[in-house]
Amino acid sequence: MSAEEKQRSFRARRSLGVLFIGGSLVLAKQGFSFRDEADELYAKYKEAGSPEEADRLYTRTNNRDVKSQVSWALAAAFVLSGSRLLFSNDGGSSRMAKVDKAAPRFLLEPQLQPRRIGVQLKRLFF
Repeated sequence: MSAEEKQRSFRARRSLGVLFIGGSLVLAKQGFSFRDEADELYAKYKEAGSPEEADRLYTRTNNRDVKSQVSWALAAAFVLSGSRLLFSNDGGSSRMAKVDKAAPRFLLEPQLQPRRIGVQLKRLFF
């Protein structure tokens, strides 16, 4: 593989990494929107006048809750995949990649808190 092909491959991986991270932000935002909508529907469910209306509102609330959780899970998967694409050294599998003992090691840790999702990048010294 020539130097130009390696550079092109690096740019493609990096672009995909940025695209995945951007997609994760969109999915996380959508997850919060679904959760807010579920909260509004639940408030209406508690005040429902008839059993049919309560059942319909409960189903919609449950639907929005599931969608919010799926959106957050996909956002986490996208940010991890995007970070891996951004920080990887070659296009091969991580199992086949050669480890450079002199290079600093980094660790990505998810930070999950109420109303906040994040990723913390830590540098391992030992």
